[in-house]
Amino acid sequence: MKSNLNCIVSSCAYNHDGYCYASHIKVNGYDATDFKDTNCDTYIKGSFESLSSKGDDSITNTQNISCSAKNCTYNFYGGCNAAHVLIAKESGKCDTFRIKN
Repeated sequence: MKSNLNCIVSSCAYNHDGYCYASHIKVNGYDATDFKDTNCDTYIKGSFESLSSKGDDSITNTQNISCSAKNCTYNFYGGCNAAHVLIAKESGKCDTFRIKN
């Protein structure tokens, strides 16, 4: 089963082949006006192998995202209703963030 949440932060322990295996992620950026003002708070530096025996082996999807970016068009009462979410490489920023009109 593939997910609608992709993460290309290769240094995150929850990342395996571009998919997130944290059971839930939190995106910060309460006053964000650009994706650069957001970040994945669930990031843990390490390798997937270092966590694979300790955690859930289920792929995380957008229903498992808490988001504090109140200015994002996809933020719905602290959740994310985007059809697809991408956490950007190296920076851990939410590349899906779009400012509300």
